[in-house]
Amino acid sequence: MDQPVYWADKSKEKPDSKQFAEESHRLKMSGQNMYPGSAVAHPTNNLEEIFSKADRVNAYQYTPKTAIQSISSYPDAGAQLSISAGLLENIQSLGAKNQWGYSAGWMNAYKDAYGWKTRDGFPKLDIVNFMYDHALSPLVSERTLKKQILAHKYVANKYYGSTSKGYWPAEGAFSERIIKVLAECGIEWSVIANSHLARTLSDYVHPFNINGNIEAPNKADRVETEGINWFDATIDGRGSRLAVPYSYQAHKAQYVDPNNGQIYRIDVVPMCNYLSYVDGYSGANAGEVAQKIEPFSTTAHPSIVLLAHDGDNAWGGGSSYYNEAVSGFTSGAAAAGYKPTTIQQFLKDNPVPATDVVHVEDGAWVNAENDWGHPQFINWIWPLFSTSNYRFNPNGWTEDARNWAVITATENYVTMAEDLEGGILRINYIADGGTVATNAEKAWHFYFGGLNSGFMYYGKAEDMEVKPSMTGNISIEYAQKVIDAKPGTDNTGPSVFIPQRFPYNPGETGFSPYTGYKKVNYSSDFHVWTFAYDVSGLTSVTLKYRVDLDGKNPISSTQNDTYVGGSEVEPWQNIEMTRQPMAADPTDPELNFFIQPKAKADLCYAEIAGLKDKLVDYYVEATDTKGNIFKTPIQHVYIGTGEGQLPTDGNVTWLPASPTSLETITITCKNATAASKLHWGVNGWNAPDGVYRPEGTVAVSAKAVETPFRQAEGKWQVVLGPFNNPAQAVTAVNFVIKHESGWDNNGGSDYLITISAAQTNNPTGTNITKTLDQNSSYSFSPGDFNFASSTGNTFKGIKILSLPASGTLTTNGANVSVNQLVMNVSQLTYTAATSSSSFTFRIVDSANLESDAVYTASFPVTDPAQQAITVQFKKPDDWGTTPVYLWAWTGSGNLFTSWPGVAMTAQQNNWYAYTFDKSITSVNVIFSKNGSPQSVDIMGVSQSTCYETDNPAGKFTVRETTCGTTGMENKLIAQTISIYPQPVKSEFYLNLPNTGYTGNYILNIINLQGKMIQETNFTGQTAHIQLLTESSGVYLIKIRNVNGSEIYTSKIVKM
Repeated sequence: MDQPVYWADKSKEKPDSKQFAEESHRLKMSGQNMYPGSAVAHPTNNLEEIFSKADRVNAYQYTPKTAIQSISSYPDAGAQLSISAGLLENIQSLGAKNQWGYSAGWMNAYKDAYGWKTRDGFPKLDIVNFMYDHALSPLVSERTLKKQILAHKYVANKYYGSTSKGYWPAEGAFSERIIKVLAECGIEWSVIANSHLARTLSDYVHPFNINGNIEAPNKADRVETEGINWFDATIDGRGSRLAVPYSYQAHKAQYVDPNNGQIYRIDVVPMCNYLSYVDGYSGANAGEVAQKIEPFSTTAHPSIVLLAHDGDNAWGGGSSYYNEAVSGFTSGAAAAGYKPTTIQQFLKDNPVPATDVVHVEDGAWVNAENDWGHPQFINWIWPLFSTSNYRFNPNGWTEDARNWAVITATENYVTMAEDLEGGILRINYIADGGTVATNAEKAWHFYFGGLNSGFMYYGKAEDMEVKPSMTGNISIEYAQKVIDAKPGTDNTGPSVFIPQRFPYNPGETGFSPYTGYKKVNYSSDFHVWTFAYDVSGLTSVTLKYRVDLDGKNPISSTQNDTYVGGSEVEPWQNIEMTRQPMAADPTDPELNFFIQPKAKADLCYAEIAGLKDKLVDYYVEATDTKGNIFKTPIQHVYIGTGEGQLPTDGNVTWLPASPTSLETITITCKNATAASKLHWGVNGWNAPDGVYRPEGTVAVSAKAVETPFRQAEGKWQVVLGPFNNPAQAVTAVNFVIKHESGWDNNGGSDYLITISAAQTNNPTGTNITKTLDQNSSYSFSPGDFNFASSTGNTFKGIKILSLPASGTLTTNGANVSVNQLVMNVSQLTYTAATSSSSFTFRIVDSANLESDAVYTASFPVTDPAQQAITVQFKKPDDWGTTPVYLWAWTGSGNLFTSWPGVAMTAQQNNWYAYTFDKSITSVNVIFSKNGSPQSVDIMGVSQSTCYETDNPAGKFTVRETTCGTTGMENKLIAQTISIYPQPVKSEFYLNLPNTGYTGNYILNIINLQGKMIQETNFTGQTAHIQLLTESSGVYLIKIRNVNGSEIYTSKIVKM
């Protein structure tokens, strides 16, 4: 759990300390915390909304105890809880004032649960070690990492009396580089994301799709061990390819000190990326353990299924999780024969053998959107690169990189002040600040305030861009007092940010969020880049690299990991790095740098070129004007050949091999069956327009449709095209094949058919859509058909290919027939009946040439009394000035040309609205902040509805609400309803309040991805509902009466 110190400026009531939540809010609301260049008080975050949310008030004080109490019948059952010291101090500030539901005894329930013990005396609520400020462990220096951990230890013990042998790295972000500091802090084990074990195995094959939507692992991280038993799993865009049991076993990992070769080891305990996310958004199911993990587990080295997720965000931070899901999953697992246990008890019962030393790839958990566990933590340090050639760009700029440049410079002031004070600082004064603290301790105290990883993760939101600068400036103010007291003395080396490289996989195939999730071939030449700063000035920053002689770096040898090396590696080569100021801050309406940093590190970069198929070690060495030297840890990269080959699968072929837009494409699959379907999209996975969908095609999302295979001449085939309709220009068809037994995704690459534009002299026209009232008519004119000819021919008429299914099509009063040439289109009239219809035609020119495309004239028919559907969405406050965008689709296809759709119309009080054509009677929608973040798919909207954000994490969920504008506001009755029993097996009962309404109700059951899975009608205030789905999890219940005056929402948990 974490809430940052949102505005770590100097406290007004506690000198030489920073503000916490209560004071920051009070100052902001009283018109203080104002700064030149900013027209608003800070922080801009709505602290009352954040901290007063009922689920958070409970989670921060009570519900973890309640959850553990609910499983007390199992002697070793419990939980590990990480809670940042910044959050603890925020809660203390609120509890001391009895504000927003917090009391002075806020810590007591946790203390009680910490006192409950397993059979070997370990706490059932293990409040594990964590970072004071939710800083990202692998991206801060060793000195900062140690201070953050020790400060957290101090604060956790201050409030809970707790100690722990375990560590949770914020965001699950782990690197073997942090092991030395963990060991020095008395930490014996750390949680890691299990994907970063799986990706090191020699038989791991990267899927290059949603199960691996980041870069493939670099070969430098590969070990000889095989995973053998693999499964793919994904939910909500977060996918993993995992090996069983390897990815579910505790191991040891090590770090070799490059200075002296000393080895530091700890136990690493894998959390399941996939099941953890499921547990955090809908509740995990022990059945998946039985299916995917248990069959491969061994008693000699047992598996541990560890579920880790946010405890104060999304569903996993709510009442249903703590009060229902914890006990439900635990009892279900125990009933299946599994043993509920804490990590510490598990390691006592199953000690990791000293010989079981593994390699762990860098990276975080898969939860973080647009990072997905990338080994370079890209959502916290987005790389500087060119999208035109995917090479490093020294003139690039990102807010993440700028923040790290500020932090790197600030750290040098802080560490220099510490060294000048003798290097022995008191951790309690670093954590608490105050007038008794030394200036170096105060410098550390305020430096902490800019380190929270959320300031990088959320990018341009709120006032994130100035928080590290504000706290850094205060920190430098205190440090400068120490430095000024000892002029000319500097025994502190430069500060250097952990070096980055781009591309990550030189000489290999790239695939990640920053390639747009498409495969690109990376050059084998690559850049190493970093930030460096020294208070006394820098004389040199040097990139050092060496080539390994056999291309291997076994765990049993440390020669690649020490500066001195050995016979297995070549000597170091030096490249002086180019050093320059980072690119100037851009002009951006979403950013306001009203606080400028007193110091910012230089950007340093150098290129390693001319190597292929080599394992390379590298580090950066910086020297200041006093001769002090700092060396970064040694990192490793395997450079590929630069040839990037794309895989193919012999089971799938298509003809023609290189189709044009005028040709039909026949896709043949040798191993297809009657149950196989072509799962396909166009132009980089966008759903094809309805005109291109063969019979039997079903839309499955905004990005894809599925078409069944048909047998022709003994072969299973799907025929697509031609793709020449103006409704949608198509340059590529993307597809995979969904078999009854699994998926064929071309070895992870997906299949791709490139479609070239055809050269033709034939005329072109356009599709026509005219919305008509029932029983009304439309007469055409030549301009409706948008005739064009590349040869200068003139418009002759249209050839009718099919007739409307309802209504009548006449020319000069006579019915039209198929294949009739209508030359005088001004006499062509369509008369509607009561339902929508269409006809198809080709354009004919004066040389009797016919258009290649078949065009459609569509007539959506509406009842004049029918109301158009209007959707409204209340924009979250932290979206700034960006409008709300709407993406929408129906069974016929997408309604807008390209993602993220169209900007909605601004209303009052942050509401945005969009009204659909009256012909649309049911529509699916997505709301977004210009693409990201976005809502889940909201399916089957059939009447005007208003929405607001429900759970904001990841793809946020929404809830229906009353509107804030006059045009749609209903006086909805929103009262408590009861649903029982919970959890649900196959049926449930519900009771509605007696409002006097006697008509029909419509009940929708919706999964957490926003898809409606069941609709049921009932009458009266009580109902008996049969649940049709067999899938376990949490489902949303939405009930409305037919006139829209009552809306009810609730949840059920399906066993």
